[in-house]
Amino acid sequence: MMREARRLALLERQRLIAEVGRKQALRGLAEALEAEARSHALAARSRALVAVTAAGEGATLGAALQGRAAFTGGLAQLAANAGEAARDATRQSAWQVEALGLAEARARRLAEMTAEARAALIAVKERQETAHELPLARKLQSSR
Repeated sequence: MMREARRLALLERQRLIAEVGRKQALRGLAEALEAEARSHALAARSRALVAVTAAGEGATLGAALQGRAAFTGGLAQLAANAGEAARDATRQSAWQVEALGLAEARARRLAEMTAEARAALIAVKERQETAHELPLARKLQSSR
């Protein structure tokens, strides 16, 4: 019975640890999805600003044109960086989905193993109680 009780206690601890791991994976996935959305939004806004700040019609002074070109170039670089960050965040999200799946599978396996260990412990206790009651019943019958 002690072996079954120790096994159950160990599985309970492992199940708690697995649940913490599952929650961490879920939080990591949420953070990765949020970063992906932020990066996509930043890239879209940057591209829109590049389109808006493109050279307009009419005469422009050289310094103003140079300043606009530098600003537009900076925005274009920002859009490219945000696009790359969005792709990285997409890869991170995919990895987090996989990690969450593994953590959930481990948590399910440990829950099943814990239920089996609990059932085994109950069965051992019942066998011990039955074995304890039998000699007492025999003593009562033989004393008559």
